[in-house]
Parts: sequence; C-alpha cells; structure tokens
Amino acid sequence: MTTDSIMAINRLGFAGSEMQDFAYLRALAYADHAAASPGEVVHVARKTARDGGGREAFIRAWTEQGRIAARMADDAWVAGRRLTARTFLHRAYNYLRAAEFYCDRGRAEEFTALYDRSVSCFDRALPLLDTPAERIAIPYENGVALPGYFFAADDSGTRRPTVIISGGGDGHGEELYFLAGVPHALARGLNVVLFHGPGQRGLLHHHPDQVFRADSEVPFAAVLDFVTDRSDVQADRIALYGLSFGGYLAPRAAAYDRRVAALVANAPITDFHAVILDALTSALPDPVPADAPAEFWNGLHQQLGSADWALHATVENYMLWTTGARTLSDFLRIARDFTLDGLVPRISCPTLTLSSDGENAVARRQAREFHERLDVPTKAIHRLAAEHGADSHCGLSNIALTSALVYDWLTDVLGR
Repeated sequence: MTTDSIMAINRLGFAGSEMQDFAYLRALAYADHAAASPGEVVHVARKTARDGGGREAFIRAWTEQGRIAARMADDAWVAGRRLTARTFLHRAYNYLRAAEFYCDRGRAEEFTALYDRSVSCFDRALPLLDTPAERIAIPYENGVALPGYFFAADDSGTRRPTVIISGGGDGHGEELYFLAGVPHALARGLNVVLFHGPGQRGLLHHHPDQVFRADSEVPFAAVLDFVTDRSDVQADRIALYGLSFGGYLAPRAAAYDRRVAALVANAPITDFHAVILDALTSALPDPVPADAPAEFWNGLHQQLGSADWALHATVENYMLWTTGARTLSDFLRIARDFTLDGLVPRISCPTLTLSSDGENAVARRQAREFHERLDVPTKAIHRLAAEHGADSHCGLSNIALTSALVYDWLTDVLGR
C-alpha cells in the first residue's frame, strides 16, 4: 500500500515513504536557526538507508547524530564558546527530537527518556540566547501545570505585545521555537509564550491521562490567565498563533475568550474528522463507503504496519496516543468532536489565515471557508506557495517567509 496524501509538493526524495521523507525535511528546515545542517541531515538519511531504512535504523541514526552534536556542545561549553555551544545544543535537541518522534511508545520508559534528553539540550541553550528566556509552569487543573517557556523581546521589563503559540498533535513546545520562528518574532519586539497543552508531548510524557480535549478554550484560558498577569505583557495586546492542529485549538479558544486581540491560524481546521478521513482514504485505491465498519479501519491500521512504518507510527503516536484512542476506528469517532461548527462567527478579533499548497484538498477548502465566514474588522489570507518553497505543512519548508508573513502582520495589528 502506498499513500498519495501530501505533506509537501517539493519533496526531498530521501525516502520512498512520504512521511519519512517529511521527517528529514522537518529536521532540515531548522537550519534557518542553525539547528541543523544539510550535511548532517543527508548523512542521517544515507545511514538510515544503508541500515535497511526501517524504523529502528531511523531512530538509531538520529540518536547517534544527536549525541555527536551534544558532545560538540559540551566541548564548546568547556572552552567558553557560547555561540558554538548554543548552535550544537540546538542541533542535539533537533536530532534527538527526530529520533523520539517515531520511537515505539510501547517502550514507554525509553520513549520518555529520549524526549527528556532532547529537552535538556534545549534548556541548556536558554541562557545562551540573545534575549531573556525562562521555563514556566502554568497552573492548570487538579494540580497539573502546563510546561512552557516565556521569551522576552529584551531585558527591559517593558510591557510588550505577546504571542501565545500552540502546536498540534505531533508538536513539541520546544520545537515551536524553530518551527514558529520565535527569533523572528522577538526581533520585531514581540514577546512569545510556548506551552504544552493537553494532548501534547511535554504534558503527555509525564501525565498520560492528559489527552486532547475538544474544548481547548479551557487550557488556553489558563495560559491567558498566566500571561495577562505578567508585568512585562500588554494584557490588551495578546495574540494566539496556532500551527497544524493548533489551527483548531487556537481558533476555538479565540471564539470563547475576548482577551485575544489577534489570531493567526496556520492552517485552520474546522472539521478535524473530515481532514483526517481525506488523508487516510487518499491512501486507498478504491473509494471507502461512508458507513465503513470499525473492522475496516482497524484492519487498515494493521496493513499500514507492514506497508509504511512511518505512516503507521504516525497513526500510533499522533492520533491514538494524543487522544487516548485504542484503535483507529475509536480515534475517528473521537475526531468528530473537534469541530468549529457554529463557532467561527463568534471570533471577533483580527485574524490571519495561512494555507499551504501541500495540504490536502479538504484542509485547503476548510481554510478558505474559515476565512470567508469570519466577520471581523480585519482579516487576511495568504497562500504558502510551491513556487516560494513554502508548500509544506504549515510552511515549514520556508520558515523565514512564513514567519515574516505572520509577525509583520501581528506587528501591524497589535500596534494599532
């Protein structure tokens, strides 16, 4: 079985599996922040292929590259070379993140240890950044705190417009520093908050019961409470920026919370079940009946295991784990709850919509319809185009361009 679903039009071609190939592109994209190099990523791809191209070979190659980068960071640290240490700590984080991304969650202890090791590299680089950065713990529910980071535009303590960024089902709060182009936001005088909410890795690894919830306005309200209470934040100038599944989470929160002064959806998801169903059925040679039984979907999940390990692992780690579903049919049932039906008209703040050429047809249509249904004083929509090399999921393949579109727009809107 092969998949025709699209994550990017301009593929690298490092692997036959599109999901595996996208993983290489994802790691390489962070070269925008010196957190990868083409040579290192190509080396990992070639080593994985030489070792059979399977899941374990992929994880071993990335883990080894991450350890090499960590050793180089340690040597630079001892020698007092702060910039070099920061560069290789970020690379160590990125490469260990790539290894953890497809780790077998059945080996929970190893899975979590690999995640924690990657985060420790990211955290060691915090004092080496050009602007202030701190780890935060946001009070949430039942004694659970949402882990995250606050990045200030400078050390003056001045109240500034602030962007709260949320990733998706496969998102790492730390990864958003690179994916969402945080340095580009800071350079424009914006503070940035990154966090792990329910269903996201930094929370799930240590609180397995904290799966995604359809009412994302609840955890976002906790984040907004925390952020608006800070002395270095302009409480009336707070934006939400949602990427990937964050394109559902952030708009839903904005529909309920009037403290949101601006919204960016990259890209908006108004019907999660429809997006996922289209991605899954595009992998099949024949149409799937609307009333396909649970046995059909669960059988498809098993077939993926032998046909495309990366796609199978994506289902395991970023559909089932994040929602608490036991089977693919169970996940599809849960996915129906994640809808913005009737909520888009409730969004009242200026809104920017992004949609890349590489998203599937249903996702692109939902982005257009979301934008058209908005009744807000200011709205804009941008296509992340293949001819600009920005066609991959969330515009990941051209972070500088995507970030410029987002933070230039936010600077204008929040400055009014």
